[in-house]
Amino acid sequence: MAVLLAACHHLFAFVKKRLIDAVYRMVYSVNMLTVTINRSLKDSVYEQVASQIRQLVASGALVPGTTLPPVRQLATELGVNLNTVARAYRLLKAEGFLVIRERAGVSVAAPAKAIGPTEQASGLHELRTALARLRQAGMEPDELRRLTQRELLAVIDTPKGASDE
Repeated sequence: MAVLLAACHHLFAFVKKRLIDAVYRMVYSVNMLTVTINRSLKDSVYEQVASQIRQLVASGALVPGTTLPPVRQLATELGVNLNTVARAYRLLKAEGFLVIRERAGVSVAAPAKAIGPTEQASGLHELRTALARLRQAGMEPDELRRLTQRELLAVIDTPKGASDE
């Protein structure tokens, strides 16, 4: 009986670990900001946080001036180290998506009035590189066109309720 009980305990622990590893997600949602961490993805946690906030800003779901939660609060809600969130915020600041003010918090940056030639060339290079990688990975040209169109619409379409200012 003890052997059977021990075997069941080990089996339960194994299954529990597999389930937690497979579906472990932490979600933080407040004021139009929803961040989901999926530990089964290959992307690091800070990259997941940055990517999701970047998309929300680019789509207009987070408008300029929107205050984001403090590093400590978001890290606690997501169950991650505060340096992870701080790194994501610093990256987004460097990319021009966020403004970080000492003691005043983090907010969404207003988009630039015009793109400079250096930024345009750099962005186009990144876009071409991403498209070339997808094509080399086996994506057919028609599928690549559809994907590009869908992603472009996701970035430029403003969600309902957001202003077009």
